[in-house]
Amino acid sequence: MRKLVYVALLSCASTALGTTMLGAQTGNGETSAVRQHAAEVRVWKLLHSPYFEGLYSRTYSSLINRMDPNGFVPESFTGAYGGMFPRTIGALSLLFLETGRVDEAEKSIACVLQVMEQNNLELVPHVIGKSGDRYTIEDDEFEIDGQAHVILGWARLAQRRGRTTFEDQTWNQVSALMSRTTSRAFLDYGSFPSQLGLVRNGAFEHSREGRYWDTYDLLTQSFVGAALKDMAAVARRRGDTQKAKEWEEKLAIISNGVTKNLTTVRDGKLTYLEMRLPNSAAGVPYLGLGWVAFSPVAAGWEPDVDPQVMQNTVATMQHSLLKVTHGLPWMPTDSYADGGFSNQIIGKGQAWEMDYSRAHGDYIRIEQILHLIEEANGTYSLYMEAAWLQDAHHDLPSLLYDSDLPELEHASWKTKDGGNGEQTAWWCWAMARLRRQMGMPAEPAKTATLPN
Repeated sequence: MRKLVYVALLSCASTALGTTMLGAQTGNGETSAVRQHAAEVRVWKLLHSPYFEGLYSRTYSSLINRMDPNGFVPESFTGAYGGMFPRTIGALSLLFLETGRVDEAEKSIACVLQVMEQNNLELVPHVIGKSGDRYTIEDDEFEIDGQAHVILGWARLAQRRGRTTFEDQTWNQVSALMSRTTSRAFLDYGSFPSQLGLVRNGAFEHSREGRYWDTYDLLTQSFVGAALKDMAAVARRRGDTQKAKEWEEKLAIISNGVTKNLTTVRDGKLTYLEMRLPNSAAGVPYLGLGWVAFSPVAAGWEPDVDPQVMQNTVATMQHSLLKVTHGLPWMPTDSYADGGFSNQIIGKGQAWEMDYSRAHGDYIRIEQILHLIEEANGTYSLYMEAAWLQDAHHDLPSLLYDSDLPELEHASWKTKDGGNGEQTAWWCWAMARLRRQMGMPAEPAKTATLPN
């Protein structure tokens, strides 16, 4: 029925991009609701366009086709990254749950767990390699947020299907991972100023400065919190009340820790912090904002705090951080407290903001993001890892200020690692959810044949 409504409205909907910046009033005094409705119809039309039908179909197909019979999923086609990243498997499993591919979700998660068992690992490794029929550990760096991605994927799968043989066979392993993730080795809580009620991530792989950060970050708290919530529900279903109580208590600690220590007031409104940096005391708030601030959207969990905090955070970013080049608004991957910002957009950042906008009915912003993807991703056959504005004076990475924007009108968008596993999984996840909301199948009508 909804599809028929959209088709009927197409003839009377404007095909123009509409207002350039969010919230701007049109010249004829249209109300916000009218503008959003017109944008909603244009988004429906964009999703049905050959460009986005093709990009989504090819990208989604690439994620399915690259998985081997045992669930191993290479991260990159271009050689930018070797091996399989368990963090990506968490995102991929959430995508497969959106499109109904529960068998593929199980297979990919099972691969990670089996490799850990074969190598006697108690923590999820950063990168898993493959040599012939043998799986190896390419990088055993421990990224606790990546571990939380895997646990969350397992828990959401268990929630979706109910009790299965796979669940019974892997419960002990995954429940041990959950308890280890929130042990005192990682979750700092207590009465001292340095015990913030947050999970400390000693290897947060951030786009900022292209390095690991030792930090208490919003992404880690969001995915650990989401995993705790879902794992506690699975434990109660299984009758394991002791585990359920343990994880619910830890969830309350993190929820309180985020509310107290990962928020700050901006322009008179309470917003999220991206990070708090350890200093052997109460930590130092990091005031820059970027894609990390959308982490609660991806994880599907927020602390017991006023939902307005997330809305305030996004409103702050869309008001202060959105830049315009070639007539298209774009959200920099990272911004800084001094007003600086990167010349890059990151794939999952576009996806997470798009899903936030979908949930809040902001089709004007969705339309802007889709048009930006159309220009930045251009003729590349698969969705990008990231894109950046490049000219004779700016390459990747570049720190920009508003005074640099006029010069960038002559810059062009460049992309890297088309088909990157993590970024494409999150974009397809957001596309599947948007398509379903707009009366379309979450999964593409057909899988595409990839070019050689």
